[in-house]
Amino acid sequence: MLKKFKTKKGKDVSIRYLCKDDTKDLLELYNSLVDEKSYTVATKKFNLNQEKIFVESSLNKIIKAEAIFLVAEYNNKALGITSIVKEQSPIIEHRGNFGIILSKDIRGEGVGEELMRCIIKEAQRFLKIKLITLNVFEENIAAINLYKKMNFIQAGKIEKGLKHFGRYKNEIIMVKYI
Repeated sequence: MLKKFKTKKGKDVSIRYLCKDDTKDLLELYNSLVDEKSYTVATKKFNLNQEKIFVESSLNKIIKAEAIFLVAEYNNKALGITSIVKEQSPIIEHRGNFGIILSKDIRGEGVGEELMRCIIKEAQRFLKIKLITLNVFEENIAAINLYKKMNFIQAGKIEKGLKHFGRYKNEIIMVKYI
């Protein structure tokens, strides 16, 4: 376990590395985001086998020092996951791409911020990257505000760069130098 803390609403949350036992919780989380039509990568539901493949692939990337995957756990249930995946091409291998998803049950309680602090620290230690990039829907103001709070800056914007349930949405590209 990397960190234990209380959320703004007093929940005891721990942050730790991803493990195989998280598969069912993460499947439930991911599919709940599809139902919610959240501004995330979750646009089509996964089945248990697809989630097992994702978790196994993620664990292999951790072992190879190609990525960091951290989970936020509350009441023995994974309710959030974040990742930084190191780019593999030699000309951009100094970069890592950031992603995060949180259950609506813990959003707005400081969990995203704590996950980001932990994963950036772990990425600096193990991935040897110099900058972190992320892509976010322009409408996702809460996420953009969090990223700005964590010292990410907007590096660009792609009009209609993301497809969200059949509609094209603007994409904001942000970066943090570490």
